[in-house]
Order: sequence, then structure tokens, then C-alpha cells
Amino acid sequence: MALHTRYSAIVLTAIFVAGWLVADAEARGFRMQKFPNVPAGCNTCHTSGGGTPRNSFGLAMEALVTPDGREVFWGPELTALDSDGDGFTNGQELGDPEGTWEEGNETPGNADEITHPGDPDSHPPEVDTPTAVAESSWGKLKRLVEEVLK
Repeated sequence: MALHTRYSAIVLTAIFVAGWLVADAEARGFRMQKFPNVPAGCNTCHTSGGGTPRNSFGLAMEALVTPDGREVFWGPELTALDSDGDGFTNGQELGDPEGTWEEGNETPGNADEITHPGDPDSHPPEVDTPTAVAESSWGKLKRLVEEVLK
């Protein structure tokens, strides 16, 4: 009887741990409602699905939240970043270049132009206005060329 009780305790422990892990993984699914478009499901923030390492966008987002926190993280700060380094801000890629979208509102932007902010090979076909970084870099380069040509 003691052996049966021991196995029962092991099985119950395994069920508890498995349930805890599943609950923990699902607990963060709510974050997909907290930014304007989710072009790749869990892979918008993760490399190979929920629970896997975060991609560059996921790391940027993670820096703005507490563990299991439900605070607002989408806004001008995350929007202005180019997490994947492809020359397009997270806001441009997710259809909200100004970072004004709020949870519960309709998703902004043209669905055909939404791209993955954590994948450098995924980006909008064109941008109407350069980013602040591009404007700043262009201004510096222009001044440098003007000085050389004097």
C-alpha cells in the first residue's frame, strides 16, 4: 500500500507542476491584446512560440513590464524603437507610427502593410516620412558634405 501511495503522490505532483506551467504560459497571452496588431501570434514577441526565448521586439517589450504585469506598455517609447534594426520603427511596422493606439480600440493601419517588428526581413514596403533617427543622420551628413564642398 505504501508503494501505491508513493506513486499517487508523484502523479499528483506531476499534474500540479504541469498545470502550473500551462497556467504560467497562458497568463501572458493577455499581452497580445496590449499592442495594436499581432502579425505573428506568439512569435511577434517570441522566437518559436510562447515560452521560447524572446526576439528583439519581445525583449524591448519585456523591458517595459513587470513579470506577469498587466500594465500598459504600448506607447511612444516602444513605438519609436526599431527593435529588429530593419530601418522601420515598431510603430510603423504595427500600423501605429505615433503610438497613440489604446487597448480596446480598433486595430490601426492597413492590414496588408502590418509587418513583424522582431524580424529584420519583415518590413513595410515604403515609409511616407523618415524616422527621427534618419532625419537626424541625414541632417548631420548634409552639414558634413556642405562643409567639405566649401
